[in-house]
Amino acid sequence: MSNPLSRVFVAASLIMGGVPPAMCAQTLMVSDQMSATHPGVRSVEFMGQLVAQRTSGALQVAVKPNGALGNENDSLKAVGSGKLAMVRTSLTLLGDRSAAAAILSLPYLLRSRDHLWKVLNGDLGKRLDAELAQAGFIRLMYLDTGTRNFYCRKPVKTLADFSKLKIRIPASNVFTDVVRDLGAQPTSMPINQVDAALKSGAIDCAEGTAVNFVETGHYKSVTYFMQDGHWLTPDVLLISKVIWDKLPPAQQNALRSSAAEATNYMIKLSQEQENSAMASLKKSGVTVIPNSQMSMTGIESSAMKSYSKYVKTTKDLQTIAQISLIK
Repeated sequence: MSNPLSRVFVAASLIMGGVPPAMCAQTLMVSDQMSATHPGVRSVEFMGQLVAQRTSGALQVAVKPNGALGNENDSLKAVGSGKLAMVRTSLTLLGDRSAAAAILSLPYLLRSRDHLWKVLNGDLGKRLDAELAQAGFIRLMYLDTGTRNFYCRKPVKTLADFSKLKIRIPASNVFTDVVRDLGAQPTSMPINQVDAALKSGAIDCAEGTAVNFVETGHYKSVTYFMQDGHWLTPDVLLISKVIWDKLPPAQQNALRSSAAEATNYMIKLSQEQENSAMASLKKSGVTVIPNSQMSMTGIESSAMKSYSKYVKTTKDLQTIAQISLIK
């Protein structure tokens, strides 16, 4: 079978309850788009080590980086149906499945990491978990991967500079609407095709964290990195509810406790790698444009037009207001 997911579905996601660990351990496969050195990948691997220890080897977690199990959308579908165990993905890609995820994906909503965690640990986080469960996912952990920014073949400092730029985005309705509201042309493609598209001029820009910019090698193809901070939306590690419901309580508890410990590991690792990535960018000759040198008022106002589309109820409007009031 040509689809890489189909080759591993049976082996990766088989639930073998009641079989002694020494005879046959169960392995949960995790689909990931980034390289093995990415802090998100390393954090999930760390979680897997803890899970193996706490289950005496009965439950294993194996991360497959670089999109080896398919792209994010295919992986999400497979996890939702129970054909694949887990996926690490951006919360922004879940906006079509969860209204809470769509709210958290709105641009320029979250001001800082501290603000982010206060929101995630509050009522909206509880709502998100409930909506994801209805969609077939159990969230094991958030992964703070840092602020997402635009990077382009030319400097972008004003709203007018975005005009007609072709900007690569993940397959997300929120991303599409925001980029259009900025006057640019959204172009969706898998992450592993972006570098060639930047080099050929098929696209003018992409967006992501500083770590992703370095890890993917995109900094070798474009030389301007704008610190506009349009999204501070975390990644999430999701396990299929179909598979989760078949796990014995002891293994569920091992996954939960290991994920909680790995979350703290990720926070520290992400900050270290972000600092390292920024230092690498400056040494490589990339021009870093801080938001203080950008006309952010016009940019933010245009990007925030998308709020009217995704804030559909009085409850959602109240949620946005509550988020803005969190100190």
